[in-house]
Formats: sequence, structure tokens, C-alpha cells
Amino acid sequence: MTDNYEDRREFLRIDYTHDVKFRELRGDKLSQKTQAATRNMSACGLLFRTPNLPPALSSVIWIELDQRMRNVCSEIEQDLIVYNDGIFGRVVRISEGEPGLSYDIGVAFLRKKDMSKDQIEEIISGSKS
Repeated sequence: MTDNYEDRREFLRIDYTHDVKFRELRGDKLSQKTQAATRNMSACGLLFRTPNLPPALSSVIWIELDQRMRNVCSEIEQDLIVYNDGIFGRVVRISEGEPGLSYDIGVAFLRKKDMSKDQIEEIISGSKS
């Protein structure tokens, strides 16, 4: 079944391992930073692994990226919501990474064209906490 899932993917994934930190937007505040490592990226998002409890499915997260990684993501998708050295995304997939040790988190980048100005302002204002 995994092979069929792989074949249906719309975007090519590029293996890319890099340490990142992320924060989950909970109500009007961001959680504490959590350590993670990217596994791969595509034109619409990225996959990362964390040993910590995963963020909730469908939650909005902010992913801290170094300048090089932000540039790569912005080249792939020019309409990203970039804020304070990071980008916003929505958790679209959670699976067990190493059994009992980690979680793989699939994140779709949030794009300006898919959101209203009010929605974007709400996300950014929540991240200032």
C-alpha cells in the first residue's frame, strides 16, 4: 500500500536533513520551541521527525528556518507566509517514525493566496505572544 501512496504524490520529494525548531499555534499563543529534523521537502511542504509529542493534526505551526533553508523554501513556493525567521504551515500527516521513539510530521506550507488577509493577520498576531 505504501508504494501506491508514493505513486499518487503530486510533487517530487527531495531528501533533505536539517535541524529545525517548531512551535504550535494554540489559540492565540505559540507553544515552546520543539526540536525536530527535516526528512524531505517538496513544493508544497516538508516532512520532519521529532522525538517529542507531535502537534495536533490540522494545527498551524511555525517552523524556524535558517536563512539558507528559508531561501530554498521561498524559491520552491514564492507565496509562503514568512514571519520572524520562519514559515507557517498546517500539520497534514502524523505517523510513527522510529517505533516508540519519534513521530514523522507532514506539513503543508500555508500560502497567502489560499487565505484571506484577516486569516493571515490572525495567525501572525497569535505568533507574537
